Amino acid sequence: MASGPGLLAALGFYLLLWVVILFVPFVAAPLKHFIADLQLFVGVASLLQDLLMVLVLVAFIKLKGFATAATLGFKPARFSLMLWGALGVVPVGMMSGLLLWPLIEALPWLISKELELLVRLSRFSELPIYLFYALALSVGPAISEELAFRGVILQGLRSRLGAVSAVVVTSVLFGAIHVDVLQGLGAIVTGIYLGYLTVRSGSILPAMVAHGVNNLWATVEASFLQALNPQMSPRDILLSVGYPVWVYGIAGVVLIVAIFSFHRAARD
Repeated sequence: MASGPGLLAALGFYLLLWVVILFVPFVAAPLKHFIADLQLFVGVASLLQDLLMVLVLVAFIKLKGFATAATLGFKPARFSLMLWGALGVVPVGMMSGLLLWPLIEALPWLISKELELLVRLSRFSELPIYLFYALALSVGPAISEELAFRGVILQGLRSRLGAVSAVVVTSVLFGAIHVDVLQGLGAIVTGIYLGYLTVRSGSILPAMVAHGVNNLWATVEASFLQALNPQMSPRDILLSVGYPVWVYGIAGVVLIVAIFSFHRAARD
């Protein structure tokens, strides 16, 4: 049994993920006839994509004969690592929004209609439907995308590249598969942070938890911002520019403390 994938295997698996992404809309479309609520439909479609990604991942590992633990980086991690990793991911998202703000000002067309719709769908609704929607868009991707990117792809790239290069390339591939330009750019920044968590801890679990927290925070944040100010534009929500300056200062301090504490906990 091979210990894990190499560079070519990782890139081949990435192409399989693109097949899944392109295939899901055709599978999900008939469900619209049975699911009238758009928020519920998007949640179901998201989970369907996550399930197909995991199935492809499992089949890939089995067919290639790779060792599961080595391929996925799936091993126990201390609670402190998951806590500090999750604490730092929210400031990362806020900072990436600030970095992207000048670009969006210059190129407003980067905010697609699909991304605007996703923001609008995050409005508070009936509690069971809203909870399903929020968890489907956070827990599902946290599992499937981390297993795929910080698992198979990152481990495969590290077989030929240094840790830093592998993290960056994995993050670019991670951003590209989001299809949407703005969402993809934000995903690259977040992906670098998630890659750091994985490489530094030697486990995929901190990145998985942080990914889930990041997505859940983004959904809940959009929900509250729209509830407090229904006239707030999707652009302002997506870039998190509605906060006072001092909030970003606190976020920066939290990020520094989280990274320092994570680094120290991983070293102990």
